[in-house]
Amino acid sequence: MKKTIFAALAAATAIAASPASAATGLITFEFQNGSLVGLFGNTNPSGTGTDTYNFTLDQASNVFASTSSLGLRLTFTDLDFTSVKLNNVAFDNISSGVFELRTISQLVAAGPQTLTVGYRNAQFLSSYSGKLVVTPVAAVPEPATWAMMLLGFGMVAGVARYRRRSANVTYA
Repeated sequence: MKKTIFAALAAATAIAASPASAATGLITFEFQNGSLVGLFGNTNPSGTGTDTYNFTLDQASNVFASTSSLGLRLTFTDLDFTSVKLNNVAFDNISSGVFELRTISQLVAAGPQTLTVGYRNAQFLSSYSGKLVVTPVAAVPEPATWAMMLLGFGMVAGVARYRRRSANVTYA
């Protein structure tokens, strides 16, 4: 009798426990209408977890990202975001509940980037997906470059002025 009760308790504990889940992915981008667009997501995650996505930018860029979750209300709760961050900067929470939406718009430097999505209460048929839109920023010259350009214009003007003064024509 004790063995049967212990087995039933062990089975109930195993069913009720949600396994931790985590994924690591690489976001690849496609060029669309002057911007780079990358997709990420997880279909049917289980329990609680944090997914990490990595990508690299060649130059400083404006990044707009959004992620949303959709869960079916069966007998459990839907997938809830615990945190969504791009380089440790949290996304803005737009809506909560069965349909959650989070967005961010930020200027990021060139180099490796990390996007993390933390979630809980993930169940069968719950999922999340997201989209990154990256628009490269035009390069702005440094102050030293401006100074060299102005110095060069000054030297050209000085040479032109000197040549005009020293060009004396004498007739015999």
